[in-house]
Amino acid sequence: MSTSLRAFFFDMDGLLIDTEDLHMRAFAETAAALGYAREPREYACWIGHSSWKVSAWLAEQVKVRTTPDEIMRIEQENFLRILREERPAPLAGSREMFDACDALGLPRALVSSTVYPQVVKTMEVVLGHFGREPDLERHFGAVVTGDRVTNLKPDPEPYLKAAAGLGVPPERCIVFEDSPAGVKSARAAGCRVVAIPNEYLEPGEVVREAHAHFKTLKDAFEAGIWERW
Repeated sequence: MSTSLRAFFFDMDGLLIDTEDLHMRAFAETAAALGYAREPREYACWIGHSSWKVSAWLAEQVKVRTTPDEIMRIEQENFLRILREERPAPLAGSREMFDACDALGLPRALVSSTVYPQVVKTMEVVLGHFGREPDLERHFGAVVTGDRVTNLKPDPEPYLKAAAGLGVPPERCIVFEDSPAGVKSARAAGCRVVAIPNEYLEPGEVVREAHAHFKTLKDAFEAGIWERW
């Protein structure tokens, strides 16, 4: 392991677990109920952004008077119902990367644009599949969520806050991200960025500003990506 590396930072949606499909379906259900019927995949362009930002856009599209906050509340209810019913498995390599982090004795941070209550429920599913206790704060030295920052990704604030929370310089942190907004945020913060392109996006959008990229976290694990820095 490089002696300069001090921490692992993980995004959540679309990196550790495929919740992007669940969110797209939840937004499609929400929009259809408001008279704005669209295919779930049409929401793929919002991957990496906060639910509130998508909800604000959707509020402008629907023909009824509905606030972004109300749309977000309904979408989250739909999302959590689907998550509870389907309990999707973590994406390839998620477990191995967590184990590698433990073996290296390095702290982890979770950096997501999703709001904290939803992050907790999602990570309960992930940690359950790992056979780990569903205690978010036990497994992450810092947890930065969309409702805990002023400026969301692609702004660098989320990753700067995570680094400060761990007391580690950003340049000594390795970040795993799947979206253009996330990669830009981590890169702007000065972190070392590994892109794992989200399957719903064009890979070029994600890898352009990353220091390295792999198809899956498992590929990054097998390559021992942390040895490069």
